[in-house]
Amino acid sequence: AHYRRYFKISARLLALGFILGFVYFLVRPAQETQALALVMRALKDIPLDAPPLVLALTIFYHNAFASALAVAAGILPFLCLPVLDPLVNGATLGLLASISKHQGLNVPLLFLKSVAPHGIIELPAVLYATSVGIYLSVSIAKRLLAAVRKNRVAMRGEPPAAPGLEAPGGATESREETGSGRKDAGTAKAVGDASPEDLSSFVQCLAAAARSFVLVVLPLLLIAAFIEAFVTPVLH
Repeated sequence: AHYRRYFKISARLLALGFILGFVYFLVRPAQETQALALVMRALKDIPLDAPPLVLALTIFYHNAFASALAVAAGILPFLCLPVLDPLVNGATLGLLASISKHQGLNVPLLFLKSVAPHGIIELPAVLYATSVGIYLSVSIAKRLLAAVRKNRVAMRGEPPAAPGLEAPGGATESREETGSGRKDAGTAKAVGDASPEDLSSFVQCLAAAARSFVLVVLPLLLIAAFIEAFVTPVLH
């Protein structure tokens, strides 16, 4: 429920990255060699000639680490850095499609045999990790803005706004002041450190992201890695 909107955005960015990468390298084939060298350098820790089990675990570690970085990048508010992950992955697929096209290969058939078996599980996992990272970035930004607004209102001595932000569990944060003494106390508290409610909401965001990564992203990446190591080579 929290990631659906961001998952759609991530999927569109992946498609956009693929189209841009494919078209760019298709019209500028001289750039393919340099770009492919960068991709191979990023994947140099994956031993392609290793036994399937070792290969599967290595692929899983590589993809899990990359996905963890995409989620962790969401800790920085406002920037939404995780959106770069699907763009880069899409551009890499576009590069591979362009190289295959220039070599006269059947690109759809090649992708069907080499990418689809594990990609049908791996790509949703990667997009899910990206959507978790975007959710973190947006949620933290909203809470920071709400804290700043609350602090300004409290410093002016005005009652804070009734509606609050939706927490990961679906609850809402609100505060009611019914007397002058309570309002003065709330003002002093807002001018000082963050309230326990603000801290709890922030911790809930991080906990929801960590839970989604461990219970959804990692199992999917593990399954995809074993398919890529055990099944994909057989189809060639």
